[in-house]
Amino acid sequence: MKEDYKKYLDPEFIASFSNLSLTTKMILKGYMLGIHSSPMKGFSAEFSDRKQYNDGDSTRFIDWKIYGRTEKYYLKQFEDETNIYANIFLDRSASMNFRSEKFSYSKLDYGRQLAAAIATIFINQKDAVGFGNYADTLKDYLPQRSSKQHLKNILVNIDRNEVYPAEKTFTSFDEISNKLSKSGILVIITDLLEESKNIIDRILTLQKKQQDIIVFMIADDDEYSLQLGDHLNLIDSETGEKLVLKTSLLNKKYKAVYDEHINKFRKVFTEKKIYFTFVTTRTPFHLPLREIVLVRGKK
Repeated sequence: MKEDYKKYLDPEFIASFSNLSLTTKMILKGYMLGIHSSPMKGFSAEFSDRKQYNDGDSTRFIDWKIYGRTEKYYLKQFEDETNIYANIFLDRSASMNFRSEKFSYSKLDYGRQLAAAIATIFINQKDAVGFGNYADTLKDYLPQRSSKQHLKNILVNIDRNEVYPAEKTFTSFDEISNKLSKSGILVIITDLLEESKNIIDRILTLQKKQQDIIVFMIADDDEYSLQLGDHLNLIDSETGEKLVLKTSLLNKKYKAVYDEHINKFRKVFTEKKIYFTFVTTRTPFHLPLREIVLVRGKK
């Protein structure tokens, strides 16, 4: 439905993405203001620059003198107007669609809500935000803008359900790099379920474009903490032969391998001052959003 995107602004809907306690109103009603003092003090009396008018921008600060000379719309900008530029890229590879039985939402659903909350935070602070979906290639991209209409366009885009087969998402990062024309904050939301070296190399390349990068790695809670019970019954589909395995060692080995994979990213990204956060679909939203607050506050 046309209005489905509005659910991303509904605190009760946001709360449905965690079975732990969550102060949902923090996301939409001054979450960042409660953590740090905002540099946004309204418009300064000091004129700074002009920018071309885009659909959805407020008409309040149109420079009518320029319109009279050129018949083109330009907006006056002032010194205190926000100069933070951000981009959010959401992984839509097929693995993101995984959902265990105990949750009503997938990794992609969690990632979509996270992307929506982050975009809302930035635009409420008058920051310019771009948004894109990627898998093996960059599937689409909405250029950076800061209007409420642009937020609506982002949320409508987020609400799409498409996922794409992709064994290698790192192949999309060259296209993503081409969208990073200004220094700013880059948010990547993904499950990182592929060989670590190629992804790490590509993300380090993006950092060279003067980006403060935040990587959110999402796992389904059961996907991360494999629970097979005490025994696993295996049946040969050809012979019908049965084999009963004790699963305690298998569970431990699986967890160790997964943690090793996570730590490959954590180690390099920490060394390179890239913000890396691992979350599962059980993680309350105020925890990953804190990274946004810390990074944006430093800007």
